[in-house]
This record gives sequence, structure tokens and C-alpha cells, in this order.
Amino acid sequence: MVQQECGAQRLRFSLLGPLGIENEGRVVAPGPPQQQAMLAALLLRAGRAVTLCELIDALWGEEPPSSAVTILRTYAWRIRQRLPAPEGTEPAVQLLASIGDGYRLSVPPESVDAHRAERLGAAAARAWRQGRQEECAGLLADALSLWQGEPLAGVPGPLAETERSRLAELRVTLAEQRFAVDLARGRHHVLVSDLTAFVREHPLRERSYGFLMQALYAAGRQADALAVFARARRTLDEELGLAPGPELSELHGRILVGDPALLAPVAAVPSAVPSAALSAAPSTASDGSVRPAQLPPDISDFSGRAEAVRELAEALAGADRSALAVVSISGMGGIGKSTLAVRVAHRIRDRYPDGQLHADLRGSSGEPADAGAVLGSFLGALGVAAADLPRAVEDRSRLLRSLLDGRRVLLLLDDARDHEQLRPLLPGCADCGVILTGRTRLPGLSARAHVDLDVFAADEALELLRQVVGGARVADEPAAAVKLVELCGGLPLAVRIVAARLAARPRWTLARLVAALTDGRHRIDRLRAGSLAVTTVFEHGYRQLNGVQAYAFRTLAPFTWPTIALDAAAAALGLGREDAEEVLESLVDAALLESPRPGRYRYHELLRNYAEQRLVDRGRPPVAARLLRFLLSGAVAAFQWAVPGDPAGTTFAVERDSRFADLPEARAWLVREFDGIAHAIGVALRSAADPALLGAAADLLVACSAFGRDVPSARLASVAREVAEAAELAGDDRAAGRARFVCGNVALQATRLDEAREHTTRAAEACRRADDTVILRQTCNDLGVIALFQQRHADAVRSFDQALVLARHLGHRSGALATALNAALARLRNGDAAEAVAICDEELRALRDAPDSHGAAHALGIRGRALHELGRHEEALATYGECLELCRTARLPRQEAMTRYRRADTLRAVGRLDEALAQARSAVAHLETARDGERDRAYALEVLARTEAELGDRAAAAEHAARAYELLSSLGLPEAAELREFRDRVRSGG
Repeated sequence: MVQQECGAQRLRFSLLGPLGIENEGRVVAPGPPQQQAMLAALLLRAGRAVTLCELIDALWGEEPPSSAVTILRTYAWRIRQRLPAPEGTEPAVQLLASIGDGYRLSVPPESVDAHRAERLGAAAARAWRQGRQEECAGLLADALSLWQGEPLAGVPGPLAETERSRLAELRVTLAEQRFAVDLARGRHHVLVSDLTAFVREHPLRERSYGFLMQALYAAGRQADALAVFARARRTLDEELGLAPGPELSELHGRILVGDPALLAPVAAVPSAVPSAALSAAPSTASDGSVRPAQLPPDISDFSGRAEAVRELAEALAGADRSALAVVSISGMGGIGKSTLAVRVAHRIRDRYPDGQLHADLRGSSGEPADAGAVLGSFLGALGVAAADLPRAVEDRSRLLRSLLDGRRVLLLLDDARDHEQLRPLLPGCADCGVILTGRTRLPGLSARAHVDLDVFAADEALELLRQVVGGARVADEPAAAVKLVELCGGLPLAVRIVAARLAARPRWTLARLVAALTDGRHRIDRLRAGSLAVTTVFEHGYRQLNGVQAYAFRTLAPFTWPTIALDAAAAALGLGREDAEEVLESLVDAALLESPRPGRYRYHELLRNYAEQRLVDRGRPPVAARLLRFLLSGAVAAFQWAVPGDPAGTTFAVERDSRFADLPEARAWLVREFDGIAHAIGVALRSAADPALLGAAADLLVACSAFGRDVPSARLASVAREVAEAAELAGDDRAAGRARFVCGNVALQATRLDEAREHTTRAAEACRRADDTVILRQTCNDLGVIALFQQRHADAVRSFDQALVLARHLGHRSGALATALNAALARLRNGDAAEAVAICDEELRALRDAPDSHGAAHALGIRGRALHELGRHEEALATYGECLELCRTARLPRQEAMTRYRRADTLRAVGRLDEALAQARSAVAHLETARDGERDRAYALEVLARTEAELGDRAAAAEHAARAYELLSSLGLPEAAELREFRDRVRSGG
């Protein structure tokens, strides 16, 4: 280990500037930027292990590439090649050692300038505390001398970005400590010029103003010290809306009265305050050379974007920097990048008194601007004669950097294509500022601030509409105004176009334009006003796509709503997952697609309209078939978790899929994808007459219906009706029967009984014609339930008996059990309680061999009710007691509550009213909070009301009877009429 450390002493690493390596005074190339990012992460933890997870986070953050580990291993190997082997060690022993799943770089912290600066700062603090002022000043000077520019300049990754900010703040803090020490040493005259420059660079650091005021006062310049305070107060008010703090205000007061104590050396080193990274503007131009002023005019009706303007302006105004200040703005075409850039440029132009340069780089067009031509234009604006212009692009770039060196010039580079186009146009000095715009954020670009523009919020879009059209017209039609900006998708260009059209047509109402834009097929063509057109902006991006990208952009548009998952998109396109991801991410890079979160994609509504206009219709059917097949595969896998063993799972025309680990994962997938499933079915039905699509669509709906109220029932029913009608028109009985079954089942869940009966009857007829026995069984069972609710008990018995025969034929044990118990309940309601008891006893015997707590509880509940009807109340109470014990043991709270109110009814019948009251209240208390428990809550309230009435509490009975009646009426159940009569009798005292 000693030898290894001795070998490492030959190395020196620089982080306080561009990353650098020296080995015995010889410069060693650190490698490409991403490799530098890994080396920086290891150096910042010198001597300590860094895991692979930490390195991945350092280099890529939340979106690492799939090959991240392999890339890191490669970088580690390359870094080892650049580092010397420690003296006296075996070749396998390296400074960069593998530790666990990560690495440790065994170099002493003193070999890294950032660690050395921090240690020098700490040593300076100790020297000050011990009264060694000269030593403290020297240590601080040594620490500050280590900075060679912006820390980690050009090194990418989240860690490098964080460390750049931290190390820059460390430098400012050390500088302020150095000023405080020099004030304590009485070096006032020397400090004035340094502090003046420092305050100009850091105009929001109040303590720095205090240092300068103290230095000026001690140097006999009281008036100048007071002027500094006035400047501080003005700057803080303009930039932050704040007044100076108490310390600075107190110092101002002491200088006003000429406090002699201020002439003595300060007693302690003031602590630094966080930098706000803003600078005051220089009062004059730096020289008398040509001063270009090329900014396009600002617009008077600029709206929204307040936070973006503030962030970008602050980043450009700050003088607290050692490198070029670059800010960038990205976003889709028409989003307002150029408008925002011009607004920011005008906002901070006074901070760049030596001029402003502007160029449209045409990056989104088919003919991007030539960098050499742009350089020639810039140099001409700076006074270089055409005859003196160098021919080579690199020579022009060097001349531009030379002319801009030491000058504060702002460059606005609009619509940049890529880093290669930009590189020659960037100044080299820290005094200049650059505003970039482009469709996407440029990789590898070091920017002080970046804004990825989104569409306008509704209030921002409405404000732009008001400014252009006039507040009165918008106020006269508020609903139409909201709809209008909604149809524009919040796209600023589209909002401006409709506003311009309205402004040019004062007699038009907003509603008229809304009507014209409502038809999505022609909306984008109507978003045109003079030279402004949404189509033109989108066309620029579309023309740059290659064949595969253009195909994906067009093809996915009809099916992507509201989003589409990567796997689904890959299936629709007929591509592998990795290939599809590459294509889709390239569309995101082109700002033609959005990725709201990893693995999901969406279109802006107007871009979707544009893409659909370019879609070749004959390409839709195979795409729809591939997408529905993929969605059906996932839905069937989820169905099999929701209802394991249901024979419907064997009838879906798709291969089995085991993509889910459990029911929660399956449910989450289906709920997440349901909107896309419903939309894809609708698009598939409208795209072409393909019989296979009807079958897949119907199967998808059946699979989704297994999740009940986890999916939006109204949407499910709407799509099912659409499929049913299309299937009936095509003569596809299987698809029609399944779709009608879903329609009826949704209506039944909502107790729309007449509607449910119509759909389910038609479903049964279609299933019989198609010999679809599985769905026929379910329709017969649903018809029985509907008949029970409508008190058509004989019909219910017939339907349940038919369903039971089919279930046993299919070998569907759980379905047969449920149907048999439904048949028992129907016989009970039809006056055959003894037969109901016999059925329950038979099923309970079978359940002893197949433990099914839910089924057993259901059977015991029906048996108790049948015994009650037979007048065998004690047997009924015993059965209910057994059911309650089972429900508690198996944790079936819903069935426990149902059993309690049924038991309360039997207790009431035998005159045990106090016990009945307690049981009924317990049932109501649980069912008040149960999901979808309205029907049982009504029944429990009825039992409670009848018990209270017999106990003489008519007020409570009337209240609870009224609540039960309201619930049953809202559900459309016929029991409501009988309950209304009871409620009225209680109220009348009868």
C-alpha cells in the first residue's frame, strides 16, 4: 500500500477548470467528455469506493442507456491505460481498483486541486482562529490560485453540473474570506479596486457591498462609501424587490455619523452568503469600436413565460462566471422559442453595452445556414471589411473570438441545427453572452440555463388572445374563448394566428371561428393568417425525417391517444423494441413527438392532425391488427389474473402471455392502457372493413370488463356499442354477442335494468347463433340477475338453470357454484325456500373439498335467508352465526356486514330487538364506507328502520327509511315502492 501511494504521488489532477492529468509534469490526455465525467466522479471521492449505481447516476441521471454498465467498464479500462502502475507492484495491482461492483481510485486527496483548495480553506480558518493573519491570507491566496476557469469545464453529466455550481460557490466564498482578512490587516487602499470589480461581478452579495463601504470609509472616502450603499439599495430593489438587510443598513448608518470605530481593523472574518449569480450592467461601452445592434424588434403583446424570462435573464446578467454565458431554449415548432429569445435579449441588452448580434441559423429547414456565411456577417457588423475577411471558417471563427475578447456582446443564435453548426460561432471570452434556440436541446452544450418550452397554460393563451383581439370581445364570449385556445392546443403560434384572424374581422364572433376549427380534419389548414401558418412550421421538421422516421410519425398518429407505450408502438410499427425506441426518440429529438415519461410517447394535438393528413389509408389495417393483437395479449394476461380459471380465457384468439407477476401489476397495466385500448378499437373500426379486427376488438372488451369499476364504465360501454353495431352490420355473431354482453354487463352494474335486459338478450341470441357457449353462459347468468332485480323470479330461475347447465358442460366449477347459488336465491324469491336450502346444502358439501371461503359465506348467507322464510328462525340464526365466524376468519368484511343485517332481520322476527338493533347498526356503519355498496346499504338501512319502528323510535325509523328509499330509487329497484309505503306509514304514525 505504501508503494502504491508513492506511485500515486507522481500524479496531479485538475478539476478547477478543464479536467486535467499530469504525470511527473507531463500532460496526460483525459479522454472523451463522458470518460472525463467518470474520472471526475472517482476523483471527487478519491480513496473511497464508488458503486456502479453511483457512477450511472453521476454520468446519466435518471435516463441511463441500456448499456451503461458496459460503457463504464470500458471507461475504467481506458482510464487505467492513462494512469501509471504503482512502483514495485504486480501488473494486476492498479491505482483504479475494482471494489465490489464499483471502483476506487487510490490517489491522495492532495493530488486533486479541488480537495487541495478545500483543505487550504480549512487551514486558513484555523490560522485565523489562532491569530496568524499573514498565514491565513497566504493560504487563501494559494487556494484561489488553483482555479483555472470554470470547474469541470466541458464535462457532462448531473454530477459535474452539481459540482460546477458547488466549486464556483466555493471560489466566491474564499474570495470574500480573503477580503475580510485583508480588511482586518488594514489593507484598505489596496482592496478598493479588487472589491469594486468583485461587487460588479456579484451585485447581490450584500456583505461584499459592506466590505467595499468599509474599505472606502477607512480610506477617507466617506461619500463614495455612501454612494456604494445607494447603488446596493437600487440594485437589490430592481433585481429582487428587496431592501438592504439590517447589517448593511446599520453599517450605512454608522458611516453617515462618522463612527470612528469603523477605522479600526475588523475583529472577525465575516461569513459568506449564497451567491445569486446576477451582475450589474457596466455603465459604458468598453471601447469606441463598432457597436452592432441587430436584435429583431420585441413585440408589444408578449404574453406568459414570466418564469422563463426571469431564469434566462438572470443567467445572462450574472457576471459571476469564468466561462462564456450560454442559455438555450428548445421546443416544438410554433412554441414561441424565437419570441421568448428576443424578449430576453431586449430585457438584458443593457448588460451587453458593446452590442448585440443576431442570426437565423435555419436549423429546422432543409437548408441550414452556413457557419462561414454567418461569421462573415458578424465580422462585417463588427467593422471588418469584406476584403479582409479570411476564407477558412476556422480563421473567421478565430478572428471573431479575437474581436470579442474583453467586450460584452450578446449573440442571439436562432433555430440552431446542431453543435457542429454552432461551434465556430461561439465567442471564447466570459464577458459575452449567447442565447440559443432550437427544436431540441443540443447534447454536449454547456449552458448556464435551459428552458424546454411547453404549450401555453389556458390563462396565458387567453391573455394573448385578449391582447390581440381586445378584452371586450373575449369577455363577451368567455366559453368560446376557452374553446378556441383549447382547439389551438395551447400552441402560441396557433393562438396568435386565430387572434390575428379575429382582429382582421371585427364582425366575426369567436363562436364562428370555433365552429370552423372544430373539424379536426381541416383544422390545421385553417390555422393560417397571411404569412403565418402552422403547417409551414411543422413542414420544416417533417422534411428532415428519413423514411423510417416519417413512416413512424404518420403511422402512430391515429392510434396515440392520449399516449402510447413503447412496446405498443413497437408492435404497431412491426419493429423490435430497441429499433422502435431509437426511431421514437429521434422524433422526440426532432420535437415532433413528446415523451412525458420514460417509455411513453404522445403527439401535440395539432401535430397529430398534421401527421394524419399525410397518412396513407391503405397502411392502417395491418397496423391496427398488429396493435390490437399486442393489446389483446396484455389484456388477456391481465384477465387471467383477475378471474383465474374462467373458460373465457381459453377462447381469446391470442397466444398466452405471462408478462405480469401478480394481480396488482396486471390491474395497473390495464388501467393505464385502457384509454389507449378504447381509442385504438375506435380507430381500427373506422380504418377498414377487416373481420379479424372485430373479433380482436370484442375479445379486448370482454377482457377489460373483468376489471369492473377499475375501468371507466361509460367509455367501455360506448366502445362496446360501436363494436356491436359494426359486428352486426358485418354479420359477425361472435363479435356482436361479446360486445353486446359487455354493454349489458355495464348497464347491469349501474342497475339500468331495462337497458341491461335489452343488450343481454341480444347478446344471448347472437351467442347461440355463433355457438359461443362461454359467453352464452355469462349472458344467461346476467339475465337471471336482471330478472331477480326486476322481481321476475320465475324468469330468473329459468335463466340461472340454463347458465348452470352450460357451466357444468364447460367444467367451470367456480362459475357453476356462483350460478347454483344464484338459482337458489331465485327459488327463494319465487317461494321455494325449501329447494333453496337443499341447493345450498349440496354446494356446501362440495365446498368442504375445495376451500372457497367467499363461496361458502355466500352459500351460508342464502341458506340463512331461506330458513328465515321457512320460519326456522333458530336454524337461520345458527347459520348466520357460522357465516359470521367464517367471514371474520377469512377477512370478508363486506359479506360480514351483509350477514349482520340479514341476521338482524331474523332477530327482529323473534323479538330480540336490542340485538337486532346492534347488528343492523354495525352493518350500516361498515356499508356507509364500502365501495359500490349502495344496494346493500339500502337493505341494511331498511332493516334498521323496521327495528327502530318496532322499538318505538319513529323519528330514527323515518330518517333511515327515507335514506333507504332514496338509494333504492336511484338504483331503479322495484323494492323502492314497498319501502316508500313503509316510510309514509312511519311518518304518519300508522
